[in-house]
Amino acid sequence: MSFFGTFDRDELLKDGWEKDATFQWGIPLHPQGELNAIDYLAQTPASPDEIRTRAFSIFMQLPFPIIINYIFMRNLAVSIRMVYQRPEAFAPWCCLLQASVGVIYTVNALLYAFPGGPSCRHAVWIVGVGITISQLCVGATLLQKAYIVHHRNKRLLVLGITLLLPQPLIIYFVWISPVIMAPPAGCLACYPHYFPWVKFAMDMPINILFSVAFISVVYRQYRQFGTAAWARLVRNGIRTMCLIVISNFVCMICAAFEVLSLLSQMFMLIDWIITSLLMIHHCENMRVSSAATKDSHKADGRGIFSHIETETSVFERHSSDENLRARRAGRKFFQMIR
Repeated sequence: MSFFGTFDRDELLKDGWEKDATFQWGIPLHPQGELNAIDYLAQTPASPDEIRTRAFSIFMQLPFPIIINYIFMRNLAVSIRMVYQRPEAFAPWCCLLQASVGVIYTVNALLYAFPGGPSCRHAVWIVGVGITISQLCVGATLLQKAYIVHHRNKRLLVLGITLLLPQPLIIYFVWISPVIMAPPAGCLACYPHYFPWVKFAMDMPINILFSVAFISVVYRQYRQFGTAAWARLVRNGIRTMCLIVISNFVCMICAAFEVLSLLSQMFMLIDWIITSLLMIHHCENMRVSSAATKDSHKADGRGIFSHIETETSVFERHSSDENLRARRAGRKFFQMIR
């Protein structure tokens, strides 16, 4: 996308655009949103300057899906390996789902630039679904971690689930928002002015809950272990959980205040990418830590059992020596009787 200038919804959406719109499920579809990049460039622009502007906006968009596709493909490969190694764990499945939706989005975003590819609207609608699934996966992983570190507190679990329930509203707001192809920005969703604040209001309570839950753990660990607490927090994943909460909070603040005008919607995608990377990092660390713990237990077990076997063999040798001496003494006794 072009990151220059500001974009006004009222200027991008002309009055009466619904008259030329088609409808799907009762949702008006802007004619410009039904175009892909090739169709958009093939339209006859009003001037050569607009041709350059359209081409610039499209070519500015292309590198991002390529980079994001690499990130999600890597995360998908790592999450598949983690699920295969630990199918009973919950977090790797969340990573797998989050990365899978990310791959679907990036593939559609890349095909959008090819002839016959999906339209701008399809790409934006997939983003809405992907962001929702990502938020639910991240929230579920954070909630599981908070639930465990707080000794399986049922009230915390119920409150967390309740605060996560409104997240599917993101799909509703994204899908009802007109999607257009605009010369300065390329593919763009013209969501309502209040949508970023609705998103912020949905994320803020759950972020506060997780912040309080994890900060209390940090404080408790610090009081118990002092400066060595940070290493323990890194090892058990609390630091990564805190970074996920901070990432979501910062991105939602930027989106709510529209620091990049309408392009601030990119912060939702950025948060999706960052949280996916952090979750993969968290699960990998937990897998390595779990494997190291199991190896340690196995090593200890082998030492204990080998020690027991050694003691048993010594005992058996001692018993056999006593039996041998007893038999010899018995023979001498019978010889004396004779």
